[in-house]
Amino acid sequence: MELSDKKGVQHIVMALAALGLKEVVICPGSRNAPLVISFNRHSAFKCTSIRDERSAAFFALGKAIELKQPVAILCTSGSAALNFAPAIAEAYYQRIPLIVLTADRPKVWTGQGDGQTINQTDIYRNYIRKSFEINGDAASENDLWYIDRCLSEGFNIAAYSDNGPVHFNIPVSEPLYSTTAADENKLPKVFREISTEKHIPEKDIELLAKQFSECKKVMLLVGQHKPDEKLQAITEQLASFENVVVLTESTSNIHHSGFIENIDRCITHLNDKEAKSFMPDLLITAGGAVVSKRIKKMLRDASPKYHWNIHPCDSAMDTYQALTSAIALEPNIFFEQILPNIQPTSSDYNLQWNKLKSEKEQAHKQFCADVAYSDFKVFETVFKTIPSSTHLHLANSSVIRYAQLFDNSKIASTWSNRGTSGIDGSSSTAVGAAASSPDKDFVLITGDVAFHYDKNAFWTETPVENLKVIIINNGGGGIFRIIPGPDKIEERERFIETSMATNAGHLAAHYGWNYLVVKNEQQLEPLLKEFFAPLTTKTILEIFTDANQNPLVLEQYWKFLKEKK
Repeated sequence: MELSDKKGVQHIVMALAALGLKEVVICPGSRNAPLVISFNRHSAFKCTSIRDERSAAFFALGKAIELKQPVAILCTSGSAALNFAPAIAEAYYQRIPLIVLTADRPKVWTGQGDGQTINQTDIYRNYIRKSFEINGDAASENDLWYIDRCLSEGFNIAAYSDNGPVHFNIPVSEPLYSTTAADENKLPKVFREISTEKHIPEKDIELLAKQFSECKKVMLLVGQHKPDEKLQAITEQLASFENVVVLTESTSNIHHSGFIENIDRCITHLNDKEAKSFMPDLLITAGGAVVSKRIKKMLRDASPKYHWNIHPCDSAMDTYQALTSAIALEPNIFFEQILPNIQPTSSDYNLQWNKLKSEKEQAHKQFCADVAYSDFKVFETVFKTIPSSTHLHLANSSVIRYAQLFDNSKIASTWSNRGTSGIDGSSSTAVGAAASSPDKDFVLITGDVAFHYDKNAFWTETPVENLKVIIINNGGGGIFRIIPGPDKIEERERFIETSMATNAGHLAAHYGWNYLVVKNEQQLEPLLKEFFAPLTTKTILEIFTDANQNPLVLEQYWKFLKEKK
């Protein structure tokens, strides 16, 4: 096997192979050539070339999400490394295992006016689980052992103990393109971290079970979470308790008729006195970020007597300013240990919430029956039409918020980059996920600004025939017309929402995608059916709506729900 003639580079590549890395996303460059050559020629790796570093990192993020395993990203030296940063921040807050490899110039040239040379040591220090400096030119036994040790420690952190991105900065000197036969008999000295089972002490189980059983009002709020059959079964069991209500969102990826799945639809109209009666004595939270600002504010104002946050890594996060128990476990493991100790409690709390849900669902249906053509109407029709086999990716801003108002229960899975909630990599993440699972059907719903901001996602030869894209084109950042504050300032159109008059037709043609256009309500349903047809592949559907009409319709919706008490 011919690899780079640099022993340090050989150890990096062979150690990562021994640790189980399989996917490497490579950005073009010269300083990273020894690593490019070695990864590409090693049989353990599938290498993908993505030209734009920002897009490449989000592409790798999508792969890691879909494959549920670490994915490496590799770039050349200089500003290239800085372009990885947005996706690294997303991976940090979502705890997604990215192995970040940045080639660097020899450290003696930092700050000496040499080309493509910046200070890359700890370059991501605020958004990385751990950073390492390893020498691609290493040759001594001690230096090679150090490389093996750092790679083992970093890979185990990313994949097991403190999930998230880990950075290896790799200075290498010229020449860069020489190769030699690797010594396959002298394998790197790597180590693996052995996972251990965690058990709650008996005294703590008794205390927590007592708190649960004495509370007439228990709320389980599940944030973003991957699909999980065990969590599904446990939450269904909890939702059968009279004193428990389960609140979820589209990105929770658990669904049941007894859950409250459209949170804002239920709570927006409540006055302070009404809201208090729906707030819990015990709040239990699990999973990642929650989209609804309204439920976050309501719970902070309510200050529950108890709050348990269940998360294997981030249990001490006090989102609702009421934390009493930080439980560092997977939700399934925690509930399996505590549920046998909980005594049923008589209460009308579950009934109270589901009665409210039923009332607002009927009002929602009445409003939808006569709603004017708008973003609201588009989302209502999309979620009515979308096939159940769909793996849905949602862009941020107005897209993720509209999606919470409609029935997501029949969709196979839903993802959104809610770690930092930025618009910058939604398309690239969806492309990476679709490329990783060609047997699945993916749909991305995005806005016009988010789409064009990340258009390099489509600048790739990677096959994604199983991805379809819906663009809601409302002429700019529509979110700023539906949230209070920016909707009333004179700078909104030019500087906040950055209004634009463009379409995706030219880009679709350039990259070889099918392109469909909807400009009115009459075209909407027929073209959505064509778009979702099984034989339709690699298609962009752009739906145009009126920027002025959209906030008026949404305002009418909230008013309608409030009046239908």
